[in-house]
Amino acid sequence: MTSFYPAAKLPDSERQNMAVQALAGGVPVSQLALQHGVSRKFVYRQKNMASAALDEVFQSSAPDDEVLFELPVTKIWLRQLTLGLSLICHNSYRSVVELMRDLLGVRISEGTVHNVHQAAARQAGAINRGIDLSPLRVGLHDEIFQGSQPVLAGVDARSTYCYLLPPPNIAMPIPGAFICSTLPSRV
Repeated sequence: MTSFYPAAKLPDSERQNMAVQALAGGVPVSQLALQHGVSRKFVYRQKNMASAALDEVFQSSAPDDEVLFELPVTKIWLRQLTLGLSLICHNSYRSVVELMRDLLGVRISEGTVHNVHQAAARQAGAINRGIDLSPLRVGLHDEIFQGSQPVLAGVDARSTYCYLLPPPNIAMPIPGAFICSTLPSRV
């Protein structure tokens, strides 16, 4: 039985070539349809079949339970994970404890998570105190809050470097009040 449709008469090699051209995007679909005497719908169907075939070929053949890589877990890595879960993933201390217990079999307490955060804050503070802010010319200062405690923070207007300011000796009676100043100029 012969078909009246031009698409049915196209050899497989021509269909494949048309699908590759459509996937590459170098020739518009309407032009490919015109060249081969077929509808745009047919060209899109061939393009989708070729795309699905490519996806299948490049899909991972590894079974879901195959080990993809091994990770050396050290105490330092566990501390980094604890900080990452809290600071990057915004997990609570309790969530960090649950994840460590349920997925890794590591038992830690919320107090341990807190201590890891405090140690990291002390280390960051030591690094921050060693930074010379004298080259900065214009600082944009404002008040942020750590819990309920106001903290003065600044951003260098030119480089967008962020820094903390020492607490002022004056009380700020209005929550949200900010200090706007320029950094001292070099002599």
